[in-house]
Amino acid sequence: MKSRKSIFYTTAAIALTTVIFVIYSSYSTLKLNDKMDSVQSRIETVNFFIKDVEKDINNGAYIAGFRTLLSFDQFIAANGTYITNLNQTFKEAFLNGTVNGKPQTLMTDSTFTDWSSKISAQADDIDIIFNFTINDVHLEQHDPWSVDVVSNISLLIQDKKGVSSWNREKMISSKISIAGFEDPLYLVSSSGRVSSAINPTNISTFVSNGDMANLLYHMNGSFYIAHNDSPSFLMRLEGDFGNSTYGIESLVNVEKFQQQGLVIYDRSIVDSIYFGTQTTTNHRVNNTPEWFKIDDNHLDVYQVANWTIS
Repeated sequence: MKSRKSIFYTTAAIALTTVIFVIYSSYSTLKLNDKMDSVQSRIETVNFFIKDVEKDINNGAYIAGFRTLLSFDQFIAANGTYITNLNQTFKEAFLNGTVNGKPQTLMTDSTFTDWSSKISAQADDIDIIFNFTINDVHLEQHDPWSVDVVSNISLLIQDKKGVSSWNREKMISSKISIAGFEDPLYLVSSSGRVSSAINPTNISTFVSNGDMANLLYHMNGSFYIAHNDSPSFLMRLEGDFGNSTYGIESLVNVEKFQQQGLVIYDRSIVDSIYFGTQTTTNHRVNNTPEWFKIDDNHLDVYQVANWTIS
C-alpha cells in the first residue's frame, strides 16, 4: 500500500511539474512573441518614418531653394548690388535665412533648417531621433530655363530604444523653374526702378516681310530667348556679363528707362550688351524707334539683317 502511494505521489509530482513547465513555457513563448511583435512594430514605424522623410526632403529643399532665389531678387532690388560668392551666399540663406548676415523676410519659417526642426519634432512624438547634416548645397544649371538645388546630406534616424537605426548619406536635386523671377541685370542697372520678369517668348518669327510687329511685341513684353551668346540666370545673379551655353536674353525697352529719368545709352538693346561695357557695331532697324539698335552678332538672331537702316 505504501509503495502504491509513493508511486501515486511521484506520478502526481511529475504531472504537476509537467503542467508547470508547459504553463511556464507557454507564458515565456507568449512574452517572447509579444517582444518580437513589439520589435517588429518599432522597426515598421522607423521604416515608415524613413519613407516619409525621403518623400518630403525634396519638398523641403525645393521650398527653401525657391524662397532663397526670391530673397536674392528682393536683396538685389533693395541694395542695388549683385550676389557675391553665389553658392556660399545661397547656402547661408538656404540654411539660416540670411543674406550677408541680414535676415530675409521671405525665409521666415522656410529655411531647410526649419524643415529639419519640424521633422525632428514629429520624430520625437513617436520616440525617434532624427538628425541631419548638410555636407554641401549649391546651385547648378543644365538648361536655360531652370536651376537645380543640389544637396549632399547625412541622415541619422534612430529608434530611442535602440531597436533599429538608419544612417546614410543622400544626394538630392530639386529643379526650380526661373520663369517669373526678376532679372538682376535690370534691377541693378535701374536701381530697382525698372524690372523685367523672366518669361520665355512664344514668338519664333520676329520679322515677316519687313513687318516688325512681332519683334516690337517681344521687346515690349520683356520676353526672353535662349541664346549662348548671353549670360545664364545664375551668371546674372552675380553680375557676370559673359556668355553661357544656358544663356538667356531680352531686348531692353529704352523708353522705360527714359520714363524713370535714368541715363540711357547708345548701344545694342540686347540686355547684356546694353547694361554691360562690351563694344559692338550696332545698326538701326527699319520701322522701329530711333534708339532700337541691334549689334552685328544678333542681326540674324532677331531676323533683321535685311532691314537695317545703317
